[in-house]
Amino acid sequence: MSAQPLLKLEHINTFYGAVQAHFDLNLHVNAGEIVCLLGGNASGKSTTMKVILGLVKPHSGHVYFDGQDITGQPTPRIVRLGIASVPEARRIFPAMTVRENLLMGAYTRSDRAGIQHDLAEVLELFPRLRERLHHPGGVLSGGEQQMLAMARALMSRPRLICMDEPTMGLSPLFVERVLELIARINRQRGVTIFMVEQNAAMALQIAHRGYVLRNGRIVLEDQAQALLHNPAVREAYLGGADVL
Repeated sequence: MSAQPLLKLEHINTFYGAVQAHFDLNLHVNAGEIVCLLGGNASGKSTTMKVILGLVKPHSGHVYFDGQDITGQPTPRIVRLGIASVPEARRIFPAMTVRENLLMGAYTRSDRAGIQHDLAEVLELFPRLRERLHHPGGVLSGGEQQMLAMARALMSRPRLICMDEPTMGLSPLFVERVLELIARINRQRGVTIFMVEQNAAMALQIAHRGYVLRNGRIVLEDQAQALLHNPAVREAYLGGADVL
């Protein structure tokens, strides 16, 4: 891994009006890692994702991608630099076919041959999508839509994928399948993953490192296996709730 993190958030303070969402937030993701950001509702997890993607500009602090300051840059520029997003609730285009949804992921690219090559590779990785290639996205199950959102992100040839609650609302079977696919994308495609999750136990099973966010502050950070077996995670996560 490079000595320089691929993604770095440094002294981030974020506000929604008078309400502060982040308090001197610092975290980093090295190239090749899966890093999860854990926390309960209203902990600031999704706002962290929005800051990275340029959807929310922090009051102070900086976001660096591969050493370049991208703080508050327009989202399309951030995508072109190599950051893709799998948003919360998937946000596929329900009236468009699976194929059309996938091609939307390549909207910043002009290399037609490369796009067709990547489409074939993505369908190898997600055979369930190949079976439904000409079906409208809206008829897919929740788990299939999550796969479509992940596959769409891969179509931009990203170096980093930011995933916001990828297992939310899925059946236990699809939770396991989606997490397996995330690990496979990281391992086989070499794509770095930054994942915001509430499902601490499952996320830490596939992650390399993790951070625990509570009320806008990082209260724990460690190797994933250490966090998985750390009783302090329960206390930090939801004030003592049994989350693991």
